[in-house]
Amino acid sequence: MNKTLLSLTAAALLLAACGKKEQPATAAEGQVAGTVQAMETGKAAGAYEKKDTYFKLPIAAGGELDLAAYAGKPVLVMFFTETCPYCRKAAPAIENLHRKYGAKGLNTLGVCIQEEPQAALDFGKSLGVTFPLAYKGRAAYKNYKAQGVPYIYLLDGRHVINNVWEGYDDSYEPEMVKSIEAVLGGK
Repeated sequence: MNKTLLSLTAAALLLAACGKKEQPATAAEGQVAGTVQAMETGKAAGAYEKKDTYFKLPIAAGGELDLAAYAGKPVLVMFFTETCPYCRKAAPAIENLHRKYGAKGLNTLGVCIQEEPQAALDFGKSLGVTFPLAYKGRAAYKNYKAQGVPYIYLLDGRHVINNVWEGYDDSYEPEMVKSIEAVLGGK
């Protein structure tokens, strides 16, 4: 009896609603509708949207580096090779930025474009790098359209490229700091 009554009530409401003009949704109704729509398309509200900047690579020390794990967080990404002199010059500066801005919300990742984990491990150990270093990054490197190493990218919280530095020179630091602080301010 309750099921029949519920079904008749739902049918009556549906028929009554069909003849009316659609009214703007209230904020709460809009949130519910957005959640239902996201669920219908297979995406949870706030789900990570993979962009061209997305990558998932093995970490030299073990495990995987999945950019989606940093959803909503700004990321500084440096592409490098083990023996590149400019990469070796950039690493201590990137490490300093990592130490200065890590607690403020900046995540720093190194991506070695070489195939062997030892290249990334040796790079990190010889230069005192403490941020995660991935390897097998050539496909990601190509997706970022890098044309040499090091290539340093600042991604905003949506992982859209905010700024790019080709190569490395000490003169880049003021611009890097300014860009990082702007991205952190606008998380």
